[in-house]
Amino acid sequence: MNTSVRQPITHPVALLGALIAIIFAWLPSLCIMLGHPGWPLWIGLIALPILELVFHRYQGPIPYWSFWALRIIIAVITIQGLVGALLTVNYPWWLVILAGAGSGYAAGSSGNALGHELGHSRNIWDKRLAKWFFTTVCFGHYTQEHGAGHHVLVGTPKDSLYTHVSDNLTSFSKRNMIKQLRLGIEIATARRNIWSEVYGPIFFYIVLNILIGYFAGMKGVIFMITQTIVMYMVDASITFIQHWALHRNQINGRYERVGPQHTWDCNNWITTVVSFNNCRHVDHHINPGKDLNGLENVPGAPQMPYGYAIMGTLANFPGLFRRIMEPHLPQH
Repeated sequence: MNTSVRQPITHPVALLGALIAIIFAWLPSLCIMLGHPGWPLWIGLIALPILELVFHRYQGPIPYWSFWALRIIIAVITIQGLVGALLTVNYPWWLVILAGAGSGYAAGSSGNALGHELGHSRNIWDKRLAKWFFTTVCFGHYTQEHGAGHHVLVGTPKDSLYTHVSDNLTSFSKRNMIKQLRLGIEIATARRNIWSEVYGPIFFYIVLNILIGYFAGMKGVIFMITQTIVMYMVDASITFIQHWALHRNQINGRYERVGPQHTWDCNNWITTVVSFNNCRHVDHHINPGKDLNGLENVPGAPQMPYGYAIMGTLANFPGLFRRIMEPHLPQH
């Protein structure tokens, strides 16, 4: 069980956690300024899993986040994806693709975690900020589909994140992308806001690419497309490990209430700070009204043996992933 407590950033360890989270979120911008736009992808794929292992058993303080800090962080993530497409135009093609992939990694992890949090906020400008971010990576339908779809349907076959024990990340990702879009269209059609929630964000994503193409040429467009593809891949790996093989039972024709056994928790300290507490996912599903500062690890919930970066990597190796995860399933 995670015993980490929230502390203001004046606390040395909480400050370290906040700095790690911010540096990782803004890594594409920092590396472009240093003249090494290809570094963020390798740091995400190699350095982050190593940090998770180093801090594997550590349960220290985590930062208490001001929502103004969260708004600034996601605003920079949104802008860095667009500016990155413009600034990498003078680099060779292979480096443009690496830079776009690194920006997508940050968008799919840090950006997605913050967009998810602000999308749940009751503040209309938080919701709009989340929508603007997701629009830049062609994921604008997520904000409504997540709250009105996934949270209602979690653990049931209609849920876009429903997984089978036999699923691998590839099969899940293909099905997930299609189901999320279809469910987003279904919900938006029923609510009569199909333009603002689905088609509008797709249209503006296309317009963004046209503008980037005008100012930065095809390299800028390739950066944007690569960023979007990698963002989807990172998001799919996170949602896959959060919900893998956990289902709600039907009782008298109705699905049981969402409980601790229906979502995976993670208590890795590095994952906790980098995901802005999003890895305490069980509490979020049981109490969706809580903001990220209030989330706790839930006793009795299935626990991931490693952090998100390691588990997301292992998800690409289905046999190994199942051998590690199956002993932790609730029925075991």
